[in-house]
Amino acid sequence: MSATQISARARTYALYTGAPHQAACAAVADVQPDAPLIPAPAEHDQLLLESEAFYWILNTQRHFFEYPFGIRYVQPTSHGIQLHLESNASLDSLLRGLLPCRSPMRTGRDEIHGLNGVRICPRTDRGIELRRLGQPTSIRLTGPSRRAFQKAETALAQQIQSNGGEACWLAGDAWTPYEKQWDTERQPIAYESTWRDAAWLPSGLLRRLGLLHTVAVPQVVTGHEARLGEWWILHSSTTPKRPCGAPNWCRP
Repeated sequence: MSATQISARARTYALYTGAPHQAACAAVADVQPDAPLIPAPAEHDQLLLESEAFYWILNTQRHFFEYPFGIRYVQPTSHGIQLHLESNASLDSLLRGLLPCRSPMRTGRDEIHGLNGVRICPRTDRGIELRRLGQPTSIRLTGPSRRAFQKAETALAQQIQSNGGEACWLAGDAWTPYEKQWDTERQPIAYESTWRDAAWLPSGLLRRLGLLHTVAVPQVVTGHEARLGEWWILHSSTTPKRPCGAPNWCRP
């Protein structure tokens, strides 16, 4: 593939993922000419994990950021996805949405909030990798410093514990009793057959997150899913005096 072809494909890749030009060119150079620029997950477990992650991100992010959900750009591969975060604030927000914890409820029955069975493995100098126990899955978060990740994780665990909950991701390579009960009772949304059949849609949106910043400059993206993930409605909001032409998104 010529340098001109790589550059042209890199522009398309950047349009979908939000990646800077150099990162886009590097990603495109590794793609076969007849292969899709944005690969789908090779494993169905990865597809389901990304669909759940998008659900939690959409339902827990309510803060103003420069980029949608505080994610500057994404790097999807057939084996996983990497989310490049814009700031320490977006790191705090994403960890609160994704890391699993047992939350006390007024009904007297606790619930699992976040990605059930997910653990941090490993921690690196520039981020963390999230994997679900017993599955070949991977979601990497990167951008802020190692110290910022440690500080955000510690603060979140302390807050959860002070509220009477449990930071499940700290349990190591084993399920906590309540996580196991939650899983056994088929509580995770990914067990629903309708959700599993439609999981390609939220996973595909997460892998093309750059489009939300390309078509407009939204600081807050909110929305909801319906019919167990068959429909996804996204709303983008901007600060005053900043135009927004972003459409609502739904299943075609």
